[in-house]
Amino acid sequence: MIKIPQIQIRQTYAKTGINSAPAKLQIEQPKADISLKQEQVKAKIQYNLPKIQIDQSRAWSALGKVPSLELTARINSNLRNVVMDTIAKIAQKGDRMAKIHIKQDPIPEFAMENSIDLVGLNYEDPASIDNVDISVQEGTLDIQFSGGTVKTEVRPNKPIINYIPGKLEVYLQQKNGIEIYVPKIDLNI
Repeated sequence: MIKIPQIQIRQTYAKTGINSAPAKLQIEQPKADISLKQEQVKAKIQYNLPKIQIDQSRAWSALGKVPSLELTARINSNLRNVVMDTIAKIAQKGDRMAKIHIKQDPIPEFAMENSIDLVGLNYEDPASIDNVDISVQEGTLDIQFSGGTVKTEVRPNKPIINYIPGKLEVYLQQKNGIEIYVPKIDLNI
């Protein structure tokens, strides 16, 4: 049998290589610069304390304890009435002594009255539950606030953006080609 030589054809396909790096985006946002100026609160306080006045002079007067000048003034004002009353009593006693037709002796009777009856000089005020006068003057309070302000100054910072573009590299990894192999022909046949 005769061998027929065969032609061999080898084909290689082209291969494409791709190298890629994705794009990168870096964003950095610095904080804003903030400046604060604060004025402290000031309080101005004005006040008047409450006042209580207690007048006990009428209570002391009702107890008979009055200042000497006031006591002297009261005695002087009542002295005329006391003198007039005393004169009236003396006149009555004189009238009684002039009545000689009454058999009873008036002198022991007068002696008895004089031992008991004293001159009636009353320099005390009447006692009462309202003898103490109390007056109250209210206090005042005025509070005024000032200041307390806050001034804020904000300076925003721009963002810092870095963009790194992506890479795409396309290359030929393997060339295409055709190889044809022709067998050796033996011509000696």
